[in-house]
Amino acid sequence: MSSKSDAYSNEPFGRPSRRAKHSFLGVLFIIVLLAVTISLSVALIIAYLTPYVAPSTFGSLTIVGIFAPILYMGVAICMLLWLVSCRWKTAGVVALLLIPGLFRVSDFYNIDFMRKVDVKADSRSISVMSYNIRGFYDDNSRNCVSGYVDYFANNELADVVCLQEFACDMRGAGRIDSLFKARYGEDKFFVNDVVEAGQVVLRTYSRHRIIASGNISGEGRGTSQWVDITVGKDTLRIFNNHLHTMSISANDSEDIAEGRILQDGDRMRSIVNRIANNSTIRASYVDTLRTVIADTPYDNIICGDFNDTPMSYVYGELSKEHKDAFVECGSGYGYTFRPMYGTLRIDYILYSDGMMAQKYAVDRDVTLSDHLPVTATIKLRAKK
Repeated sequence: MSSKSDAYSNEPFGRPSRRAKHSFLGVLFIIVLLAVTISLSVALIIAYLTPYVAPSTFGSLTIVGIFAPILYMGVAICMLLWLVSCRWKTAGVVALLLIPGLFRVSDFYNIDFMRKVDVKADSRSISVMSYNIRGFYDDNSRNCVSGYVDYFANNELADVVCLQEFACDMRGAGRIDSLFKARYGEDKFFVNDVVEAGQVVLRTYSRHRIIASGNISGEGRGTSQWVDITVGKDTLRIFNNHLHTMSISANDSEDIAEGRILQDGDRMRSIVNRIANNSTIRASYVDTLRTVIADTPYDNIICGDFNDTPMSYVYGELSKEHKDAFVECGSGYGYTFRPMYGTLRIDYILYSDGMMAQKYAVDRDVTLSDHLPVTATIKLRAKK
């Protein structure tokens, strides 16, 4: 005769009295998932904080901001796994960590149907390009001035073109001046340089008259120039910037992207230290640059190679009281740096709050530099 407990457990419609025991693999899966979730969540919280805390405070942890999109996706996957495992409370806690990131998704990715429709430019609009041309060297370290001449000759020129790493001593570099002068017209060609260590590192071309200009030397921390241009009866200040490098070579970028760097502890520490130290250098320079921007008497556009991602102190400071042209009307994933499989957006066009972005584009077909050219059309603030 079977026992009462056996009869109950065999009852097809009976309510089981005890929860089934978990298998060893099931328990192991939960433990591993918990460890991964905690690690990714802590890293994501640090990434959230990087735009607001100076690298001198965070130290090497500032590198975490570079991987913010990957961390966010990792935490989202963990949440889904907790849901599949029917751990509702744990999934809910993880979901709470994802909420702040929803407000930063547009810094990296914009869905086509949610972005602003391109608005036709008018007399109060100005187009601006920012492009780091890597000293006129291509991926094989060969002179590619001819490539840039062809590119600018066969594409519509922006009203203002801000170039970084312009090497005036490169053979044939003078052809760029000749091309812009021919395209803009003799009476509408204006140019301004910044020279550092005997080389031109920034050059700004404009079809609008430059009425004033100035340089901001960061003594190795970064270089900036500003030009005041007249657009109709308005005066607008353009900041062209090249902030301190990340000091990451092409080989470093490839090894990081492929994950090979994880096999070399000493080299990985070297890269982390370089990124952290250079973040601190850029941050100290940006504090100076931010003061100059705040004292600007006109609406302004800030563009250039920041060498930092949107989840950084540098971007957080420079975007104060400014809007990001990509965030406002960009499309897709907004990377501007070709290495590391196109995961980094480090080139920007920001503009004073009150103006309006009408168009934004990144030309991903041109591979002359490791950076991509970024162009935006901005409408000036309506007159009172």
